[in-house]
Amino acid sequence: MMQMVDNFIAFIREANELLQKELDLSPANQLVTNIISHLSIQLRSHYLPEEVQAVLSNEYIRMNQQKLQDKLSEAEFLVELSDSHHICKSEDFVLDIVTRLPNWNIYMALVSQELSAFRRFIRQDSQTEKSPIVFVGSGPMPLSPIILHLLGDMEVICLEMDSVAYDASSSLLEHMGLGTKVTVVMKNGSEFDYSSYNRIFVASLVRNKRAVLEQISRTSPDPLVAIRTAEGMRQIMYEAIDESQLNKQGWRILGRTCPEDNLVINSTLFLDRFNAPSILD
Repeated sequence: MMQMVDNFIAFIREANELLQKELDLSPANQLVTNIISHLSIQLRSHYLPEEVQAVLSNEYIRMNQQKLQDKLSEAEFLVELSDSHHICKSEDFVLDIVTRLPNWNIYMALVSQELSAFRRFIRQDSQTEKSPIVFVGSGPMPLSPIILHLLGDMEVICLEMDSVAYDASSSLLEHMGLGTKVTVVMKNGSEFDYSSYNRIFVASLVRNKRAVLEQISRTSPDPLVAIRTAEGMRQIMYEAIDESQLNKQGWRILGRTCPEDNLVINSTLFLDRFNAPSILD
């Protein structure tokens, strides 16, 4: 086991040092694309709890995990931006192109799981099912909001604080003919007024999740929140939520999705407020 752990730590170190050094993290840099693809495949594998513990507690990993996540986040942003710009220039049927993207099946699996769980937690007597979903941190290629609309036949309001991502995603949605169904608002999720909304998704790359949850708690009357996190070895790539803090902030975990091995990296927590009546009560 230790040999596998040592090899994996050495690989993560190599990946991190490459990404820290490279000036171009866009998909045009094949070296970056290859190492991130290799890392993604490795993280989707099955690991024993003691292997996860050994890797995550390694001093190099602990010291560099945040820096690595920052670079991976930047690279993911640039892939989405490139795809979004490419699709907006196309004259073909846009949905066909979108569904052929490498990540489409991953997001379909993740969002399908999320929607299925979401429906279990919606109170039967509420109007929640008919109200729009707010999706915090939709990025330049808002695949999750698009899939939420297509699978759930629901209106989605995307919050995006980055002006480049806002422009790209707005153009893409218009080009797809979804501009009235999936709309983008340029706003930080920690400053948005959720008073008219009680179904909220928070993307994995949102960095200020705690501040977003505090704002939801302050402004939404009866929120049901789906917030993406990472478990096990997948925490190398995506920030994990500190679940011990949720309880202190007045949130109750209703349930979670488990990532499908070899496909999905993220898992999703479903939260409501302690003082809210629950279908589970």
